Amino acid sequence: MKRVFRNLGVLLMASIMLTSCLGDGDTEETTLYSDVAITSFTLGTLNRDTHTTSSTTGNDTIIRTTLTGSDYKMTIDQLGHQIFNQTPLPQGTDIKHVICTVTSKNNGWLTLKSMTSDSLSWYSSSDSIDFSQPRTFRVFAVDNSGYRDYTVKLNVNTTEGSEFGWTKEKDDAALAGWTAKKLVPFADTIRLVDEGVVMRAGKGYRINGQGYVESSEDLESWSLADGVVYSNPNLKQLLGASSKELYALGNDGLLKVSADAYGKDWANETLDDKASLLPADNIAITSWPYASANNTDYVLMVGNASFADGQTSVWRKLSCYDAEADNKWVFMGLDDSNRYTLPAQDHLSLTCYNGHVLALGDAKTIYESRDQGITWREVSGYQLPTSVQGTQFSMTTDSQGRLWILTNSGQLWKGSKK
Repeated sequence: MKRVFRNLGVLLMASIMLTSCLGDGDTEETTLYSDVAITSFTLGTLNRDTHTTSSTTGNDTIIRTTLTGSDYKMTIDQLGHQIFNQTPLPQGTDIKHVICTVTSKNNGWLTLKSMTSDSLSWYSSSDSIDFSQPRTFRVFAVDNSGYRDYTVKLNVNTTEGSEFGWTKEKDDAALAGWTAKKLVPFADTIRLVDEGVVMRAGKGYRINGQGYVESSEDLESWSLADGVVYSNPNLKQLLGASSKELYALGNDGLLKVSADAYGKDWANETLDDKASLLPADNIAITSWPYASANNTDYVLMVGNASFADGQTSVWRKLSCYDAEADNKWVFMGLDDSNRYTLPAQDHLSLTCYNGHVLALGDAKTIYESRDQGITWREVSGYQLPTSVQGTQFSMTTDSQGRLWILTNSGQLWKGSKK
């Protein structure tokens, strides 16, 4: 660390002296800036290894191809000082040897922190960098007045292949004829549960006949926790969960939250707009770790609302679990210029898959959002096979990153990269 500051000082003084010499006669003027920021981050050409197995010999072969890194846009969060790719790199991408081009504001000095210590090295656009774990870039102001750290993380897809496809599982008569039910991830697979069940951290929650929230470890035996005093929150229905919070709609029409382990204590959520703009029915919630901030989930809620004129009402919340955080739900609005909205429909499912959000209802069309719920598009690669039967659909993603859809005709389909 001391060596870096010493080198910075030497370079800074050298540049000042050189400018002074060249500036005799008032022919040049140099200004030193104190602003520090990384303003752009672009990946170079990336290597990717894929495995194939010979159908005749059974031998494995590794095929190396290249990817255009600039196709994977890097997001720079200037508030959280995080840099990341929202679209994951394909599985097999080599992120231990990455060339990247980084630009700083006012030509600030760019350095890279070691993976094993606090020592710093100068950044070079020609040097290969190991991104197998998040890396810290430090940019110093050119007037040596301060610095700012940025954490860079490369997200890589954990599922096989780059082409998506559906596989039909064996028919099961026990899965046919359901109503008011849905698929949820459970352990390493999926389960069909009542519509009012919400999953959080592998445990199921539901409202019992007395209005209290009870839980289950196996989705079969349900009970209140022994010795725990529950408040009566006057809940109408459970809506969903993040990694540490449960969300519900109260009989008073207000959105409520519980952050304890049992769902015993509830509080009214803070909204940035009128509660009348909340969705009224067919409400679905999904959440995922927010890459731009530590200990934070991005929570997305959609549902039907009479005021939305055939569109869904979409809300989001950045749920930061630090004690001093002021979390609130934000209404994402209805913009007439947005041609890619999510249509209102019955039995709406919402899930995260491959770094994006997917929605499916009885319209039998899968919509994808790549901007956290602002726009929704029909993506041909995800659409269901023409042989799918049923009038009601439920969709979820399991812990292995596989996409599942169950129809009320008993058909179960698995979607994954191939």
